[in-house]
Amino acid sequence: MSGNVQGSDGGSDELGRDMELASALAFVDPAASDPNYWLRFQSWVMARAGHELARRRMMADVTIGEVLSGWARAVVPMAMIAAIFAGFVLLHAAPVTAPARATVEDLLLVGLEDETIPATLTTDDEAAAEAVAFAGERF
Repeated sequence: MSGNVQGSDGGSDELGRDMELASALAFVDPAASDPNYWLRFQSWVMARAGHELARRRMMADVTIGEVLSGWARAVVPMAMIAAIFAGFVLLHAAPVTAPARATVEDLLLVGLEDETIPATLTTDDEAAAEAVAFAGERF
């Protein structure tokens, strides 16, 4: 299979373009009414991109250390400004009280009523069964 697209009749010009497809898409081709359009477009793009292409050519020889030092010119002052701002905020912020610390026993008993253990020690079998079932579901 060749790289060009061929129509149903297989007609193509000397450049390998499908003539049927070219005639169908002629209304969107800017070169249909101006044959030199693409040459002018290429020269316009190259003129506009000349500075960027020259910069990229020069950057081809730049080492990693040079790139990092270039970044440092912008990053280091911004980091210093951020550190000064953070220090200012910390100095003028209201003191924060430490949250109450939870012990292992507290974490094990979260959500359990205080009556679970005393209920299992009572003589009432129904209350003891409910408390044991509740504790069994929780653990």
